[in-house]
Amino acid sequence: MMVPALEPLVESGLACGGVLLAFAAARWLSARAGNPPWASPVLIAAVATGTALTWLGVPVARFTAAAWPLRWLLGPALVALALIIDTNRAVLKSQAMPILVAVGSGTAVGIGSALGLARVLGLDRTLAKALATKTVTTPFAVAIMQTVGGPTALAAALAVMTGVIGALLVPWLFDRLGIAGPAARALGLGVSSHIVGTDWLTRRDANAGGLSALAMVLAGIGAALVLPLLWGRLFGG
Repeated sequence: MMVPALEPLVESGLACGGVLLAFAAARWLSARAGNPPWASPVLIAAVATGTALTWLGVPVARFTAAAWPLRWLLGPALVALALIIDTNRAVLKSQAMPILVAVGSGTAVGIGSALGLARVLGLDRTLAKALATKTVTTPFAVAIMQTVGGPTALAAALAVMTGVIGALLVPWLFDRLGIAGPAARALGLGVSSHIVGTDWLTRRDANAGGLSALAMVLAGIGAALVLPLLWGRLFGG
């Protein structure tokens, strides 16, 4: 079926309301299942939204245009992430060096592996930028893409996909490697799995979730400072 064109404000309300409703339902389902990493509310909501758009015959471009208020909220969300640093300032002061080394190393590995994969696959500069930017959480990825120029939608999608895959695999990998320290696991999950992994961890352990959120924000800040410089060296702009 094909949904007829509606007034822009009506379409925006339906698009935003539908996404928020899908996410709320996804969080409820995830909680009912015991919050396992495979039941990510972001993944469930994304699949539900995509399925609904396909069934209704709504083009992605039309939905994207209608959902502009949610994209606009990424800006305030990015600024609000500074509160995470303020909340964890005591931890950051007492263990600044270990945290910065861990987060910096993890971010560097993520960016380096993405750029290496892009080179191996022969991707052009536009796709390489989006692939490297998936190393950070969505608000940072979008902000970086808007600064250096690139496909913001693709960067955001890759960032979410990275978070979902990380939330599924990173805890399992920690178990196999024998990494049991809660701080190390929280930092690793925050860097590798972004908001998806941080949200999952927070619903299980609020303190560990706070440390994971700190790592996520620090990784985003570091990438925002480094990636534009890399583009200049690697791609000439």
